[in-house]
Amino acid sequence: MIFIIGGQSQGKTEFALEFCGRRKKMETGSVSEPGKASADSGFSILDETVADGRTSEYEEAMTAPFIIHLECYIRRLMEEGKDPAGFAQRLMSENGRAVVTANEIGYGVVPADAFLREYREIDGRICQKIAAFSDEVYRVVCGLGTRIK
Repeated sequence: MIFIIGGQSQGKTEFALEFCGRRKKMETGSVSEPGKASADSGFSILDETVADGRTSEYEEAMTAPFIIHLECYIRRLMEEGKDPAGFAQRLMSENGRAVVTANEIGYGVVPADAFLREYREIDGRICQKIAAFSDEVYRVVCGLGTRIK
């Protein structure tokens, strides 16, 4: 699994697209100059290959090669009274080769709302497990990704 984290609107999805495009070029032997955008790589993330935690069904995440907004899956599960840790465990066992992005939600002012505090706590613990499981972890800030694992 490749796990990409960062703040909201920091360029995680774009980083994933460029990163996977570069990796595909390396695998096929047609590597371009470092730092060059991969728009010419022929690699793209299609709507049907993305499971979006804001809108996609939970089952879609079990097979999609790209999963964005993991934090939204976690929140939706909590709001429905379901087990987000079980979802994450299943995701790791059934779709361990996916590229997963998640917004970091634990920074900033601690919410007064009890549910939101619990959500931050559970999301942070699940992200720790996903990061420990992942082969590679990147943090994206201002569109620039830094490998942290």
